[in-house]
Amino acid sequence: MPLQDRPPGTRPPEAAVALNHLRRASGRLRSRLLALNLAAVGVPLLLALMLGNRLATTVSGPFTVGMLLLVTGVLTLVAAALWYDRACRAHCDPQADELRRRTPASRAAAGRRP
Repeated sequence: MPLQDRPPGTRPPEAAVALNHLRRASGRLRSRLLALNLAAVGVPLLLALMLGNRLATTVSGPFTVGMLLLVTGVLTLVAAALWYDRACRAHCDPQADELRRRTPASRAAAGRRP
């Protein structure tokens, strides 16, 4: 049985501390990603409510203020996803790998095929 699936009383104390640290780190990253996503969606919506028809103002050729705002929101969402992936690889993956390395595999997990 993997370490994270074991009941809390059966985990080694140092593993429980490491798991809690990993959970806190991933929770902080998820909160930041959620804030970025909400901003990327919320700001254009608020501007659309405040500006109304002025979003249809032509900027260059067929492009309007609303289209540029939409493209900015999409780029922000893509950048947030890339940032989250990079941050997880930098902060969470090394901790998870260390936990896997330190925790011996149980007999049931060792007998399973991937």
